[in-house]
Amino acid sequence: MPVRRADKMHVATADIELARRLEQSISLAPMQAHEAATVMCGPFRAFFAPYTDNPELSYAMPVAPMAATREFEVSIENLRALFAERGRTLRFEFVEELWPNLAIDLERMGLHLQAREPLMACSANEFRPSRVPDVGVRPLLAEDADDELDAFLKIRDALPADGARRTSATTIARLRETLSQSNDRFALATIAGQPAGTGRCIFQAAGLGEITAIVTTPAMRRRGVAAAVVSFLLNELFENGGDIAWLNAANEQARSVYARLGFRSIGSLLNYEA
Repeated sequence: MPVRRADKMHVATADIELARRLEQSISLAPMQAHEAATVMCGPFRAFFAPYTDNPELSYAMPVAPMAATREFEVSIENLRALFAERGRTLRFEFVEELWPNLAIDLERMGLHLQAREPLMACSANEFRPSRVPDVGVRPLLAEDADDELDAFLKIRDALPADGARRTSATTIARLRETLSQSNDRFALATIAGQPAGTGRCIFQAAGLGEITAIVTTPAMRRRGVAAAVVSFLLNELFENGGDIAWLNAANEQARSVYARLGFRSIGSLLNYEA
């Protein structure tokens, strides 16, 4: 029995260290990809997406030890002003296990919990790829036609399939530029030749890869699209020298899909909003 207790403690410690490694990668990724303006404010680093007011793409996260109470309160008020100046909703993202008292302090400052999502990781040894014969997945490339880039954007951004909201030429051109300049992998899934889902693996430092933009068009759900896309992206990551893939699962259904592929929960990613 003592051996089992020691093993559990070892696993928990390893997960905390991995969560710390992932959080550091999260805090640097937007700067490395030049996808966000960054501002330091006390112990927090704030990111502001330049092309969209999507609240999930502008946020603050802790990157240094918390200051004394008054200094902490001043930092929060300064962040409120910074986000308001840019027309953004004040939002925080952080790993709960690494900052155990931050949620209480944010609630004291009037913020509320918007989401608690499992932070999940998968190594090359843990990976169990899914093979879905009906789903085709291919890389999205800079030389692809506008229609294919448009299909990716419509699914990723959940735009209506009836064309009621069109993707702007500027947005398509921006995606094409990202595809040509980035080492990341983008994926477009199809079923019977029809666009069905999207995904992206952001190649980060030290062998990490963030799996993101996993979206399935509503008409194609529950047909293995997400599992096929994630499997494709993990193959790309591990074949190109990566050793850990990570993501945060939006809901229990997504968590179960990722768990079947070999992902395991290593913590909780909390989102707080004003």
